[in-house]
Amino acid sequence: MKKFKIILFALALSVSPHIYAQISSNIKWMSISEAEQAAKQQPKKIIIDIYTDWCGWCKRLDATTYKNEDIVKYINDNFYAVKLNAESKDKITFQGKDYSYDPSKKINNVATNFLSQSPGYPTTTFLSENFEVLSIVPGYMPSDQLINVLKYFGENHYQKEDWNTYLSSVSKDSKQ
Repeated sequence: MKKFKIILFALALSVSPHIYAQISSNIKWMSISEAEQAAKQQPKKIIIDIYTDWCGWCKRLDATTYKNEDIVKYINDNFYAVKLNAESKDKITFQGKDYSYDPSKKINNVATNFLSQSPGYPTTTFLSENFEVLSIVPGYMPSDQLINVLKYFGENHYQKEDWNTYLSSVSKDSKQ
């Protein structure tokens, strides 16, 4: 019996690092209400992944880009990450206002704050620490594109230079 316990303990030790690696390799998603509360306590920019359950590109974004270790680490270190189902029928509170589902438009009205005039899914929206929309980025982005966008906002490059200037400086750095 004692040997069995030792084997079980050794097995648990060998498996636990793998479990920890899986847990730590996920983005810490939260609701928009949770992100708002967290940002009030400790200001940080917010990234919002706006999706729908039927969207194939949204699922691909989750399965690929949002599983990339560099993306996961950068988002978890620099942003509050929000997962927002644009078609959620739940009441959602943001900035003291309650939002609900509009069946005529097939959208939860909170999502309209974070989408462009002609919404599509997925859409990634970046908010400042004061909840102001910094940018709305429609469509799927592979990891190599998203990391540049994350750093553009996460490192405040957007305050000093436009996107094309920033991107050309990143391209030059990667060629050296």
